[in-house]
Amino acid sequence: MGKLLWIALLGLLNGAVIGDHLSICQHRINVKEGFYVYDTDCSNYDDQALAKANFNEDRELWIRNGTIENIQLLLNGSLYNITHLKITNFAEEGSTPIAVFPIDSMRFSILDLSNNGIERLEIKEDDYRLTHLDVRKNNLTEIGNVRHLIKLESLKADNNAIENVSLDDFKSLWDLLVLSLASNRITSITATEEVALLKLRSIDISNNQLTTLDVSLWKFPQVSTFYMHDNSLTRIDGLRGKFSRTWDISLGGRNNWDCAWYDRLLEFLKQDRQFAMQMFGDKPVCPDQTRMDGFICCKNSTNVISN
Repeated sequence: MGKLLWIALLGLLNGAVIGDHLSICQHRINVKEGFYVYDTDCSNYDDQALAKANFNEDRELWIRNGTIENIQLLLNGSLYNITHLKITNFAEEGSTPIAVFPIDSMRFSILDLSNNGIERLEIKEDDYRLTHLDVRKNNLTEIGNVRHLIKLESLKADNNAIENVSLDDFKSLWDLLVLSLASNRITSITATEEVALLKLRSIDISNNQLTTLDVSLWKFPQVSTFYMHDNSLTRIDGLRGKFSRTWDISLGGRNNWDCAWYDRLLEFLKQDRQFAMQMFGDKPVCPDQTRMDGFICCKNSTNVISN
């Protein structure tokens, strides 16, 4: 089992890179006589000591809250060989947000950058190493440049300020398994040509501002989990023949589906599979002239419905 190294930035740090000092704790995990044994060694580092530190590549570093005045200098210094890096919670009181974060995925394989106040990601072209990127709880308005991260397996960008998503930016992410864009301000998800993500297993676009959704150009045959609750959707266009393996689905919340379309969707879901209809939050209060089905609101329509 690889070693885990956690870095904790404690208090308000004021130096050229990280401040007066930080506490670095190394948690070693060993197996002795069939039992896991945890050994912890903590030390304090100032800028000068950190500059001389040599952290092993197989360890995970966690820097949480504080002040980093020059993130590029820190990344290019003692953290240069680190492949698993967590820098989180710099948006909390007593810390300084990181407005722009540079990503060099030729170095990193796993990055957790949640809750740092990040407004923009700088991503170099033709990067091939990064597999997991977590940028939840930041201030991002767009993520189109993730198209350069062609080895990405997991992208979590929940709780940002993203308004529009073009799936054209994802068409080269052939290894993508998880795509989570929940709790943004998304009003449109578009594609100009077929997007084939043949390994994708999970999609979460819940708690956004979608009023329409057309999936006719989506080719995601392995998706098993699809969350879309708490939007303003009435139907999904281009659904025929899609998502034949989806069994974990959420539709409720603020959505107000067309009843005829919804009934046909249930028939489709019940064909040749067991499926779980996930219910999140409180039972919705359906508008007048609508029908409630569990946690689902739907309204009757005289329009001809086709999936």
